[in-house]
Amino acid sequence: MLNTDRTELKNKLREERNPSINKIPPDFYKRVQDYIIELENEIKNINNPRSVESKMLEDELESAIIDVENIFIYRIKKITSYAKSHAFSKNPSKNDLDKLLSEERKVYDSILSAIHTSHKELIEPIINPEVRDKSSSQTENTDAEPEQPIEEVKNPQETTAAPSNSDTEKSEKSEIDKNESKTSSNSKNDINEEYVVVRALKDIPTFKAVDSRNYKLNSEDVVVLPAPNANGLVKRNAAQLIKIN
Repeated sequence: MLNTDRTELKNKLREERNPSINKIPPDFYKRVQDYIIELENEIKNINNPRSVESKMLEDELESAIIDVENIFIYRIKKITSYAKSHAFSKNPSKNDLDKLLSEERKVYDSILSAIHTSHKELIEPIINPEVRDKSSSQTENTDAEPEQPIEEVKNPQETTAAPSNSDTEKSEKSEIDKNESKTSSNSKNDINEEYVVVRALKDIPTFKAVDSRNYKLNSEDVVVLPAPNANGLVKRNAAQLIKIN
């Protein structure tokens, strides 16, 4: 069995040196893998790396690995060349595509798609005025300052990471009573004096603020934080201060 596999591998390598694309059996690489595993097992069974038989099998194993890698490289080079020639051909031949494995066909399609995409982005704006005008219009729209949506300011107790359940249960009633006793005017004054409204510029892992609450921020969250913690995030370029009139 080993002799048959070795012969088939050598024949296939000789065949792939030809510039044309050749058909390959669907199970070719799987049978080569079985052949490699069989060689490895025979070397283990001999259990004598210094023996002549073990040395011969090791040489055969190394040769088989080199041969199958070269077969792969030869085929990839031909597939790449085939895709490049088809990319700019008005009537490309599809005959050789039937000789590719499904995995190799994915390589061909990916190369062809990449070439077409690059041509569309780099060449068409030069040779096609309509594409050029459309591209310029999109660039102008991108450069324009987008209107910032009005985002809802979250209460410090409503950040993405709420306080732990035990803390919430202990303070829930007192916080509700305290919030209900404040007028809207007093609430705004308290926020301006004790808390700062910021927008998170990146994801910020859970941290414990000076108000003994845990906060976790996602990028672009707009939240109210205790002033010391908010100022620290702003200094680290992790958040942006938002002024409330």
